[in-house]
Formats: sequence, C-alpha cells, structure tokens
Amino acid sequence: MRMPGEPVEELGTEATAWRLLAPFGQNPDTCALERHAVYTFRARWADTWRSGRLLLAGDAAHLMPPFAGQGMCSGIRDAANLSFKLDLVLRGAADPAVLDTYGVERGAHVQHAIGMSVELGKVVCVTDADEAAQRDAALIGNGADPGRALPPLPAPPLTGGLLARDRVGAGRLIRQARVSHRGRTGQLNDVVGRGFVVASTVDPRTVLSPRRLWFLRRIGARLLHLVGQQAGADGGVGAVDADGFYVPHCAEDGFVGVVVRPDHYLFGTAPTRDGFARLVDDLEGQLAAPPSAACAATAPAPTLIAESAW
Repeated sequence: MRMPGEPVEELGTEATAWRLLAPFGQNPDTCALERHAVYTFRARWADTWRSGRLLLAGDAAHLMPPFAGQGMCSGIRDAANLSFKLDLVLRGAADPAVLDTYGVERGAHVQHAIGMSVELGKVVCVTDADEAAQRDAALIGNGADPGRALPPLPAPPLTGGLLARDRVGAGRLIRQARVSHRGRTGQLNDVVGRGFVVASTVDPRTVLSPRRLWFLRRIGARLLHLVGQQAGADGGVGAVDADGFYVPHCAEDGFVGVVVRPDHYLFGTAPTRDGFARLVDDLEGQLAAPPSAACAATAPAPTLIAESAW
C-alpha cells in the first residue's frame, strides 16, 4: 500500500517490487518477476445502464475497491437481473420497456456495495501505526469475527423496478431451504430451476383463473403448493417443505402466496387468496406495460418487515 509521501513512480519500479518481496525470501536468484503494477482503486458507477439495444453490465457499469469482494459478485447479480428480463422480451412475453427496470434496480444496489467496500477499505488501509494497533486490538478483542467487530451490513432490498411495491416483503431476497418436489429433494432453486416461482400454502390451481394460469405458463413460471412434512404432496405442483421453513414462515408473516423472481428476489406477497390473484395480475400488468425508469426510481419504497425470513 502506498504510504504518505511515497511517490507512485517509486512504487512502480522493479527495484521496489524486489524490496517488497525480500521479507518473504524472494529475490532474482529464486524466482522470476513476470509482472508488477501499481493499482489505484476506484469507486464509480454508470448513471445510464441502457440506451436502446445497448446495455452495460459488470465492470463496464461499475468499479469498486476489492475490500468487500463484491466486484465480480455485482457483475453476477447484473447478469441474473438482466438475463431473465432479456429472455422475456426476446420471447415476446414482456414489453421491451421492462429493460429500463434493470438499471433502476442494479444502479441503487451496486451503489450500496460500493459504499460498503469503501467503508471496509477505511478499516484496512490504516497507515498510522498507533491507529492500526488500536484497530487490531479491537478486532482481536472481538475474536477476529467480522460479524462482531463490524456493523451489520445486510444486502439492501430492491426499492424500485419490477416489484409489487405495495406488498410486504417486496424486493427482499428469499432464503433458500430444502423442498421435495417431483421426486427430488434439495435447495428450492436447484429443485425448481429457472424462472418465476409462484408458491402458495394452497394449491395455486384452485385460486388462479385459467387466464392467469395461461399467463404464468407463457412466462415459464413454476407453480408450487407448499405443504408440511407430514402432509405429503401430489406429483404435480406439490412441494414438501423438507426443512420446515417455508410453511411456518408463511403462517407467521400472514402470507397465503408469494411470487419470486428468477433472480430470487420477491416480486411480492399476498395475505389472502384474492390478494394472491391480484398479485399475479400486477406482475402481468408490469410485464405488459412496465413503469418508466424515472417513475420507478422515484416510486415510494415498499413497506418491509425487518424480521421477515423471506
């Protein structure tokens, strides 16, 4: 790390590289220096993520310091968000304007990741010896456990874009638990596969009209009837809550059904059967004529329950 008063030009020399390697027993007689470089960490993000048929993702859309390890992770989240929307648009199952929600959602989320990386960098990049000693003592005193030594940094929910914004829990990542479905038992996303998941503690086929079921088939949604371990499930849409996680939390949070996006964020939740049907209607309406990016960016944040496990 560059110390106060240390010129970049000096750090960039081969002699400096060997000096820094010397404490580890490395020298020109023991190894070959293939490459050395001085990096300047940056925190930047694009204001515009889509222009017509051009879309930005990964390092083209954001740069961040490495301290939280979120650079590539953010790029993977970009791909997860954009890919299912592109798929819907290219198959004619969604209006192209739905792509405008991509930048709204990812721009806000990545700014949080960048801010977290910058703050962790302030913990790592302490050049004053006394301050560094105080930092080390505090970390060691907490068992070198980041969960105890650092403030909690949960992933933020989505607050704009392709969401049922008036629904409790909309925009939160779901937690993965095991289910048994069609002869397979495993994590929900592994067993169900890609696509929207429309899950309910009642059989969704008895709640949703034929027109709504046709729409869900058109977008490739997976229907699930979540049941407890003792209830058993039919071979169609039935899914046994193998870990006893989803059914109890639906009861605790007052949900009859939920719609989960392909990138594992909650589109929305429903406390009643009628509300479940309207939730599917909301998804259909947004895919057919989604709000503009500007409107979505200024929309009020959804009401969230912090203790919700979804």
